[in-house]
Amino acid sequence: MVLIAAASLLLPAAVARSAPAEGRSCVGLSPPVDGIVTTDFDPGPGYEGHWGVDYEGDHDGLVQAAAGGTVIFSGRVVHNPVVTIDHGGGLWTSYSYLGHLTVLSGEEVERGTVVGTVGADTGHGDVHLSVRIDGEYIDPLRVVGCLARAPSAGLRLVEVR
Repeated sequence: MVLIAAASLLLPAAVARSAPAEGRSCVGLSPPVDGIVTTDFDPGPGYEGHWGVDYEGDHDGLVQAAAGGTVIFSGRVVHNPVVTIDHGGGLWTSYSYLGHLTVLSGEEVERGTVVGTVGADTGHGDVHLSVRIDGEYIDPLRVVGCLARAPSAGLRLVEVR
């Protein structure tokens, strides 16, 4: 019998190859800030509801990329500063209600790259994170798996015959 380690969370290879944040093991996406979740994922019909999660802005005010990828949008949607990153394999993350944007469309980023600042100057002290897989919004907390723990914590042994 041969045992191998298998990730308990299946994500596109671009996410799995991203360097983990310092002192953390990442089997999934990193949270954009160190703050707590203040508003849960609660989508509604049409454009109603909440299509991501909100994190309380942390003390340093920096918003970081959840994984490596290519910035495909950096600008305003109405009066809302937004950054969207394509991580490959159909996985996109968007960071909304930012203060200042620090990346440009077309730029390659790594996990932990600062993409903007907490939008306190826009009237928002929270950061909104949304996650899409193949265009479908999912609860970001299903794939945020970067924690202060041993790298093996996100692995399980499976038998190969």
